[in-house]
Parts: sequence; C-alpha cells; structure tokens
Amino acid sequence: MQRMCKDLQDREFDVLIVGGGIYGAGAAWSAALRGLTVAVIDKGDFGGATTSNSLKTVHGGLRYLQQLDIKRMRESIRERRNLMALAPHLIHPLACVMPTYGHGMKGKEVMFCGLLMNDIISFDRNRLGDPEKKIPRGRVISKKACLSLIPGIPRQGVTGGAFWTDAQMVSSERLCLAFIQSAVNQGAVAVNYVEAAELLRKGDRILGSRARDVMTNEAFEIRAKMVVNAAGGWIDRVLDFGKPRIQLSTAMNLLVNRQVLPECAAGIYAPFENRLPDGSSYRGRHVLFMAPWRGFTIVGTFHRPYSGDPDALRVTEQEVEACLREVNAAYSEDPIRREEITYFHKGFLPMDGIHRKTGEVLLTKKYSIIDHAAEDGLEGLVSVIGVKYTTARDVAEKVISLVSKKLNRPARAGTAGLEALAGGKISLYDDFLSKAVSWDAGRAKAETIEHLVAHYGSDYKRILAYGEDQPDLLEPLPGARNVIRAEILHAVKEEMAVKLSDAVLRRTSLGSAGHPGKEALNASARIMAEALGWSAKRKAEEIMEMDSKYKPTA
Repeated sequence: MQRMCKDLQDREFDVLIVGGGIYGAGAAWSAALRGLTVAVIDKGDFGGATTSNSLKTVHGGLRYLQQLDIKRMRESIRERRNLMALAPHLIHPLACVMPTYGHGMKGKEVMFCGLLMNDIISFDRNRLGDPEKKIPRGRVISKKACLSLIPGIPRQGVTGGAFWTDAQMVSSERLCLAFIQSAVNQGAVAVNYVEAAELLRKGDRILGSRARDVMTNEAFEIRAKMVVNAAGGWIDRVLDFGKPRIQLSTAMNLLVNRQVLPECAAGIYAPFENRLPDGSSYRGRHVLFMAPWRGFTIVGTFHRPYSGDPDALRVTEQEVEACLREVNAAYSEDPIRREEITYFHKGFLPMDGIHRKTGEVLLTKKYSIIDHAAEDGLEGLVSVIGVKYTTARDVAEKVISLVSKKLNRPARAGTAGLEALAGGKISLYDDFLSKAVSWDAGRAKAETIEHLVAHYGSDYKRILAYGEDQPDLLEPLPGARNVIRAEILHAVKEEMAVKLSDAVLRRTSLGSAGHPGKEALNASARIMAEALGWSAKRKAEEIMEMDSKYKPTA
C-alpha cells in the first residue's frame, strides 16, 4: 500500500470518501467489494482522530436493555460477531463485571433478568465455530466474588455483581487500517494526509473535491460521481454549508501503566459534579469502565461538550486531574497516582445537547445518514454521522447501499462474511497461534511471534521476512514490549506511514499506551529516516512532535 497522490488525479471515481476513520474505512471496503471505483482520503492519518481515541470495547449492546431497544442490541450483537470473524486476531472476548446494589434497578434481581434477556436476544452469538471467540452466558455473582474481582470499590451497599462477556480490540487503529488495506486490495485508491479543501460544485451537483496534499501543499482536484462525507468531527468543515449538522462533544479515556483489574473489566459508579448555567451545581453518579488492555488499564469514558475548532482539540492537565479524581473516588482503596497515567485518548462524539438539570452531555444515540439531495437539493453528496465503533461497518454498508442506488448500480448482498479482512484468514485463533509459534521458533522468540500474530494475524510472516536479509530487524526496539524493528520498516514500505507518529501510534503498539522511551523513538526515527530520506532536521522534528503527544497542555 503506497502513498500515490497522482492516482487520485486524471480520472473520475464512482465514489470519493472523505475521512479515513472507521466509518470511512468501512465504506471504502464495502464500495470496493461492490465493484465501485473508490478513492478514500484523510487530512491526517488513517484512524488518527476519534478512531484511535477509543475505549477499545466491542460491545453487544447490553446497556440498551434499559430502553428495551432490542433493534440496537441485535445490531451490536451481530456486529460484534462479524468483527470477530473478519479480524479474529484483533478482537477477543472480554469478561466484565458490575457491582449490584439494593433490590431496585441496580439490584441482583433486575440484573439477573437483564442478563437472561441478553442471552436470549443474543442466541446466535456463538455461530463462529471458534472456541476462543465463545461468549458464555451472563450470571449474577456473590458479594464476595464481586469484591474479589474489583476490590478497590467502596464495599458499602454492594450485594453482588452482574458478570457477562463482551469483546475488546487489541488495536482499534490496526482494525481501521485492515479495512483500508482490504479496500486497496480490491482496487481502491487510499491516500493519507490529503485534505478535502473544498467540494467541487456545478449547479446543484457535487462533482468531487478540490484537495491539498498536506505533506507538500500541492493542490489538485479529485473528481467523483458521488462524495461520502465521513469526516467525523470535521463533517461541517467539509460541508461548509454555514449551518452546523452536528454538535460536538469530547470523549476521553485515561491509560494507566499497570493492570488495576487483572482478571476482567468492570463498570464502576463514579461521583461527578457539574456547574450549571445558573451558578448552582449538580452532584450525581455515572458509570465508568475500567478494562485491562495489553498490560495496561483503560479507564473512561469522560464526556464534555465542545464548541471550538476541531483542529484545536487538546488534552489539558486540568482535565487529566479532574478525570483522575472521579476514578479514585469510585475506586478509592487502590487509588491511581498521576504519574501512573501514561497516555490519554480524546476524540469527538456527536451530542444532542446538555441535560438542563444535571449538566451532563446528552450523547446522540443513533447514527445519521444524510442524503443531501433530499435535504439540501444537492445531488452527489452523502454524509454519515456515526456514534460508535462497534456498528461502524454495518452503518458504512448502509451508506454504500444508498450510494449504489443513486448510481443505479445493482444491489449487493452484505459484505460481512464474504471474506476476512487483511490478516484475518484465521479459522481457529488458538490453533493458529500455537502452530505459528512452533513453525517459526527458529526465526524469532515465542513472545515475538505471539505479538506479531496478535497485530498482523495471518500476515505475520510478512514481518518476519524482513529478517531474511537483515536478521537485526527481528530484534525488539530498545525498551519495547516485543515491538521489533521490522515493524517500523514494514509500516513505511507497506502501510503508508509517512510520519513517526503514524508508525509509533497507529501501525505498531510501540507508543499507543505511553511514551516508549527516548531510545525506542530514536531507533524508530532512524529506520524511517533511512527509508524515507529524512534530513537530520526532519528526524529531530518528528521526535520532538512525538514527545509532545504525551504532555498535556497547561
């Protein structure tokens, strides 16, 4: 997969997708599988905004039982299963627990009924045939068992716990990239760091976009019969209609450099206080999710309204400390220290407004697919506003069904199940992993093989192949957790990494949970500098930029 801006020019595509997050990536894959000619661009890197700032959970919609929204539950359950089938190396079951209190809505009796209904509604959850992907039945557990799993919560009032299983991504970034790679394998043209500067318009029809190569500042046009605006927090920027179509909120998660809960994830009740416009304050409790992830812990999600320029999104030290106070108030017997927070995720989610009485963000519950021909009298343009990662593939497919209809192309069956994504050709994960470790024991350490399979799946041998001519490329980067030098080179040669942050944060797991260390960054920058012809100044700038990503603003 090479970065070729010229491939975007001098032709007309059936569809241009603006935005290379999970919604745009899913749309590109669906369109390419249908035989459409596809271009997908992003003003930054693929998956570099909200997609990478994810809680990493692929959930079956258990929380929708509160509203008896069975339709959304079924969508989530189906997509959890589909994603585990499409990328079995990147998504695995995750045990979860939530404490119960009293005999009301948070009590064991209600939770038992909810878990039973969830099992009934998700009757087809285990049709994959891979034992490693099995989602067992939910159950209620005793107070003693609950407190042994989440010992740091206040014990007062706890009567037991609800125990169920969802799923978790090894890497939300690599899953997004797998959709991009798979689209390219089907003939799509994908280029990162290309900004849709202005939509091309003739009368009441959109004909593509004027674009700018962010890396060179070169301007050019991309012509297309249809444009899909999947730009996330930048949707209104792309439209430039004057009237906003989306209210933004931020979603933030903290990364802790230890496994606070080694056995399972947990939903815990955290106190919060919001200042209201009239000067009063509201105190309440909301659910935070704490999950073990790759030896770390992810805690979130913290929601705040946002009204500024999406390009100006930053994480402040004040925000980090405020979120940490909420966590420690909910998990007070094992408090997390500020120095244990190694990284933070912050991205955009659409909201409907702010609760008048509590000051809480009212998140938009359902995705939107906007046909601008129907709403604005403007042909050739569709926008999609997504609300969660789990169902993005399904929503993207609906978008492309609309695009195909508008292009008068024949209908096509759903894409899930047609074929695995890049790296996903694995029928039995544990068996594949065991054989990989055995077969390649002479080429790399067992833990290296396990790491490569977890991130590259059935394509892991492509990384090992770099060691045939240069055995030192199979050595771990200094201070890294199994990330080897070949991964950085592969990111440049085959995965369109053009900046150090692309390789460190999104192509590999080197820096996605915290600063990898000066030596690892220097070694990665040297590999990229040699491959891309960077000057000493450029290399130093890339390292400096990476350092800054781990430091909140004042």
